[in-house]
Amino acid sequence: MSFGWTLLGTIGQLMLANLLFMLVVFSAGGIVTGNRLGRLEVKVLDLSMFALPGVCVLSALMVLFMHWRGGTAASYWWYAMPLAATALYLAYFTGLIRRTQHGR
Repeated sequence: MSFGWTLLGTIGQLMLANLLFMLVVFSAGGIVTGNRLGRLEVKVLDLSMFALPGVCVLSALMVLFMHWRGGTAASYWWYAMPLAATALYLAYFTGLIRRTQHGR
């Protein structure tokens, strides 16, 4: 594992964490405003606001840990974990939008 790629990937993950925080804040705020959502839906959206950036930080820390422990280049696959979490959030959010539109 190259230190340069590890550093660049870690910086990228921290930038992605900020972007995902803003994505969730604005998307969740947009759907909550003007729609009646249940407690569970609001709690999932609230949790996503902190969970998605947290997954980015966790993946960056995992790659740094693997780098310090002499991991292989396969350790870079940890950087894909936030992409999977974002895909899950977008699928949930899209389903929530469809559900609220059909409820009107």
